[in-house]
Amino acid sequence: MDNLHIAKTEKTPLIEFTNKGELRIEGRSVPENPIAFYERPITWLKNFIANKPKEIIIHVCLYHFNTASSKILLDMLKLIEPLKTRGSVINLYWYHEEDNPNMLDAGEDYASIVKYPFHFVKLPQQQIN
Repeated sequence: MDNLHIAKTEKTPLIEFTNKGELRIEGRSVPENPIAFYERPITWLKNFIANKPKEIIIHVCLYHFNTASSKILLDMLKLIEPLKTRGSVINLYWYHEEDNPNMLDAGEDYASIVKYPFHFVKLPQQQIN
């Protein structure tokens, strides 16, 4: 399975998913058509999950996302959840700038919904691009 790399733009985040189980979403997510933008990452993720990986490390480092992106991100995080019951180790690192409480709140909301470890990482201002 090939790695997935989607370069970030002004409206879409960097997405890097490796076949070694490291998933990274970073930047801003306000695409014109979120369903179309996230179609490739979701397909890649479903194929990756089908291989029953032993470990997944997820890095979410967003400084802003719209409601549609928020829903899709939650759907992606839920796709991963069943792997925990199959014995996979899952760790999610949720990065947020110290002056952006909305992103911390969003991460806490997701952590209360999906049942695998969230690690909150506070960054100084202007660290997320």
